[in-house]
Amino acid sequence: MTSRILAVMSYSEYDVDQWSEAIANLHANTEHDPGDGRQAYEAIANVWSAYGYQDAPTEVIKMLVNACEIGYMAALNDLRDGALDAQIQMWRPDLAEQ
Repeated sequence: MTSRILAVMSYSEYDVDQWSEAIANLHANTEHDPGDGRQAYEAIANVWSAYGYQDAPTEVIKMLVNACEIGYMAALNDLRDGALDAQIQMWRPDLAEQ
């Protein structure tokens, strides 16, 4: 059943290009500091190389990596904005003591 569904679900190169462009735009809008982009790149490069999925077309891999980086940068933005201060104090009470 799943293979039949996948066979019906085909996407054009145009579709993939549109998705990739949307992810790239979201990536650019999420990166508020060049340092965040660098940190996200390094963190996701480590995760991605350990994961080892390299069989997809380059544009698809780029899109997936960018999407992961968006999540990382969004978390950095939340940290910077103080959205997780209470949780950080709970997770790392030693930081509150300083």
